[in-house]
Amino acid sequence: MAKRKIVAKELEKVNPLNKKIDKNDTTDTGVESLRLGYRTAKKTYTASKSAVHGVKLLYKAPVKTVRAAIWTVRAASTVFVHTAAILLNPLFWILVVILLLILVIAVPCVMILGGGAAGGTTTNKAVGTAAGSKQEISTIFPQAEEFFDNACTTKQNEFNSFVDSMYYSTDDLQHSDLVYMVCSNDGTVFQTSLATDNRKQQLKDKFSKSISKTEAIALVYVNLEKQKNTENNTEGQIYEIEFTQQAFDDLLGMMVSWSDTVYGGQECPQKNCSVHQEEIPNPAYDDLFYKVDMSAGAFNDWGNIIPYLENLHSIHDGHAQSQYWDNNIQWRIDNWNIVYGDFVPVYPYTSNDGNDFLSYLGGLYAGYADELDNTPQTITKTTVTCDHLHNLHSVGLNILSKDDVMAAWNFSDVDKEWFEITYKGFQVNPDINADP
Repeated sequence: MAKRKIVAKELEKVNPLNKKIDKNDTTDTGVESLRLGYRTAKKTYTASKSAVHGVKLLYKAPVKTVRAAIWTVRAASTVFVHTAAILLNPLFWILVVILLLILVIAVPCVMILGGGAAGGTTTNKAVGTAAGSKQEISTIFPQAEEFFDNACTTKQNEFNSFVDSMYYSTDDLQHSDLVYMVCSNDGTVFQTSLATDNRKQQLKDKFSKSISKTEAIALVYVNLEKQKNTENNTEGQIYEIEFTQQAFDDLLGMMVSWSDTVYGGQECPQKNCSVHQEEIPNPAYDDLFYKVDMSAGAFNDWGNIIPYLENLHSIHDGHAQSQYWDNNIQWRIDNWNIVYGDFVPVYPYTSNDGNDFLSYLGGLYAGYADELDNTPQTITKTTVTCDHLHNLHSVGLNILSKDDVMAAWNFSDVDKEWFEITYKGFQVNPDINADP
């Protein structure tokens, strides 16, 4: 009996749930809560035993509830005891050592991988911000834009001067130049025409930059880096570069160009550039001269018939008169009609021995003669034609896209990707005003 009590006391010492609650201990491991539940259940159970002898039981807890409480306390005790046993087991510590070794190996690997990823991000950031420029891109970007604008203006002026050099004069159309132009970027064709001021302006207006400022700056930057890589026999490395006006002039020289082939001795489309004038006989004068001559002949020849008409009246014999008419007058009038009948609008009449008709013919002559005196013998004839004295300028205006420029500059796939990253980096950079 004494031995049983000693064992019970030892178990009570071992049972951590049976110890008093340390309210000053701020470390909450969960054990204090278990102790509270265990000691409360124990006190309740002791009080219930005392009440059986002196106090009437008012409410009896269900058996299942009591059993559940006891099971909970026992389970908690079991977990604690098993945990203590695990901590004292050598296998547990072997597992701990293995886990520590795994952590020692894994952590450096993670750091290395993380560093590599960070390095890639840093590289992309450097590419996207044109880190190779001597100054911050936010500082140098406006200057690069100015370089690009200057290059465009210079190239436009060169093209304008070329177009304006084509000869054209309204006072010398037959020697003025002809022009024909084809634009490569949109296929526009200007058919052959005189190089008038209006046509020249149309040609100048076809000059196009084809790319935005942001694209131009990204192209120039990558091309400068490409040149540095070529010098150093590397690829994709970032070197320190500097934007210059010459770099952008080179871009415009590559992007916009034109050719001019000249063909001499050409005919203009309208064939009306040349006006020729020459003195020729006046058809009206010639016509009047003919009429004057004919009317004079009609007058004179009719005057020759009048004496025969006058003699006719001196013959009193009718038969003799008839013979005289047939032999001396009729055939003369017939001949006169053959010569002048179609010219003189009036049929000849013999009243007043033919003098009345002669007077008519005299008036006809006088009218034609007066008109002839007021008509020039020659006139100036004007002929409009083309003398094939033109020079034809066959012009090809070549405007390349950014892809064409990269191809012309022999960009590799790395260079092209570099351009795309740089261009997109410019667009999203809040420190610069990049166009779309």
